[in-house]
Amino acid sequence: MERRIRKILGLLNKVYGKPHALRRSDPVDELVRTILSQNTNDRNSLAAFAVLKKHFRAWQWLLRTDTGRIAGLIKHAGLANIKARRIKEVLAEIKRREGRISLEALQGLDVGEGLAYLRLLKGVGPKTAACVLLFSFGKPAMPVDTHIFRVSKRLGLIDPRLSIEDAHRVLSDMVPKHLIYEFHLGIIEHGRRTCKAQNPGCGFCVLYNGCRFRGKRSYKRKSN
Repeated sequence: MERRIRKILGLLNKVYGKPHALRRSDPVDELVRTILSQNTNDRNSLAAFAVLKKHFRAWQWLLRTDTGRIAGLIKHAGLANIKARRIKEVLAEIKRREGRISLEALQGLDVGEGLAYLRLLKGVGPKTAACVLLFSFGKPAMPVDTHIFRVSKRLGLIDPRLSIEDAHRVLSDMVPKHLIYEFHLGIIEHGRRTCKAQNPGCGFCVLYNGCRFRGKRSYKRKSN
């Protein structure tokens, strides 16, 4: 399987370029940003995150702010009332555990322990927890979003009957640890630009010959 993963990534890198080197983000920032990204696109969630950072130079200040005010600031991200309450509750819980709003304690934990710590925060699912570990600490945790879930099923990497939560575990075990970051970004890019949910670009897909999607369009292509 590692050989096939390497081949997939090699083809994707030729089309989209190799992902830039990991630049670690602040873990609390990453947590808030990923919560905002739930059920919306990057443009909307990043716009909402930028507004929060502008108004709250320290996350401690957000805890002193009315939830309705927070919701008004993040309206770009959708589900503003739910996300405002969730963010405030998560930050309060981190402060209760750590004595301050910091997730630096995760640095000393392995992936399983880090995921467990984060999953105990209300509203934090497997994708959000994995994003914090991967992008803030460089730990080999696999975040599975809708693009990765869809493309992995179409390529036959995971069983089409698998749940998205189980896909985190299966793909984390399948992809070599040192390739998880590259796999995550490469497959997402392919899902956004080519292997779309509706009307996938089968005619110019570099992974066409290895695709097992029953709904793919038929094209005569040379072997990769």
